[in-house]
Amino acid sequence: MKNVEVTRIVEIPAEVIWDEMKHFDRVLRWVPGGNESTISVKGKGVGAIRDIELVTQGYVQHELVAYSDKDYSFSYKLTDGKPVGMEDYVVIAKIIPINNQSCEIRWSGKVTPDKRLNEIEVAEALSTALNNMISGLIALIKKEKPIFVDQPLEDWQKNNN
Repeated sequence: MKNVEVTRIVEIPAEVIWDEMKHFDRVLRWVPGGNESTISVKGKGVGAIRDIELVTQGYVQHELVAYSDKDYSFSYKLTDGKPVGMEDYVVIAKIIPINNQSCEIRWSGKVTPDKRLNEIEVAEALSTALNNMISGLIALIKKEKPIFVDQPLEDWQKNNN
C-alpha cells in the first residue's frame, strides 16, 4: 500500500469550494470526461454508494465512509472496479481555510495496485487523477475551462478486464 497526497492553495473561500465538493453525486462536474460519463448514488450520508461509468476508465464504485461539514472533509473507498490499475484505495478530501478568501484543497489516500502493476506507477496515476479533480473543481467554480494533464494508466481497466 502506497500513500499519496496532493494539495493546492487557491484564492477561493473554503466555504465556496466545500459547497461544490461536499456533494457525493457531483464528481462528474469536475473530472476529465465527466460530461460523457454517468453516475448514480444509492443512500445518503456515510454508507452511500456511488456507481460511476467513466468514459475514460470504465466502471467504478465508491462507498462514502466519513463525512464532516464542520471539518470540510469526507472520505470514500473503492468497492468495485480498478481505475488506473488500483486494486484498492481509500481517499480523504479536506478543505483547510487559510483566511476569508483562500484555502488549501487537500486529497490524501492509500492505494494498493493490481498485482500486475508497480506500486509507484499506480500511486503516480492516483496523484494525477486527484490533481485533475482539483483543477476541474477550481475551473468549475471560476467558470473557466479546465486544463487537465494526461492521465497515466487511464485506460488500464478497460484493457485488462
